[in-house]
Amino acid sequence: MTLIELFAPKGCLSEVQRQLLSERLVTDLISAEGAPAEMVQRARDMTSLVVQEPEIWTVGGQRVATTDALRFLVRVTMPGGNLSDAMRGELITRVTRVLAEVVGDSDRFYREPIAWVQIVEAPDGNLGAFGRVMRTTDILDLAVHGELPEHNVEEGPSADTVIDPICGMTVSLTDDAIVIEQDDIKLAFCSTTCRDTFQAERL
Repeated sequence: MTLIELFAPKGCLSEVQRQLLSERLVTDLISAEGAPAEMVQRARDMTSLVVQEPEIWTVGGQRVATTDALRFLVRVTMPGGNLSDAMRGELITRVTRVLAEVVGDSDRFYREPIAWVQIVEAPDGNLGAFGRVMRTTDILDLAVHGELPEHNVEEGPSADTVIDPICGMTVSLTDDAIVIEQDDIKLAFCSTTCRDTFQAERL
């Protein structure tokens, strides 16, 4: 479950820009190279995006004029405990790139602090659906398999599965699994993105 909130001063965005941002922020943020398309789509289906255009927007106590209203705040709320600094950096990069491409005046997004990204990581157990608490493992299983697991998530992985050390997802050790060995320990990853993040953090 991911919530993306885009805040912009009223009148700053055209209808076309609002629509493009609504689509691109979801598709660009919820993607993982090498992950199955159906899994990515299920993750997107659990992603909500809200565009907020408040009547009053101030910066430094001064109201932002509509004629110079390039100010944005994007708040991304998602299950916590699994994001590395590299993953947070990638989220911020993707959000800024989408804003710059859709709104235009792209140089300004990298010269001035007009677009802030706030990542909110909800502690495990602070999200719910189906009338019950949804732990991070439940949400990941829902994205991967499209249904809630019937087993107790506290039981841990079986002999033919391992836990992705980056996102915490349970990964089956099938022939097409993304696997590396380190210090005689077999590590498996849900996608090449998680594998690359793991390797980059150990350089």
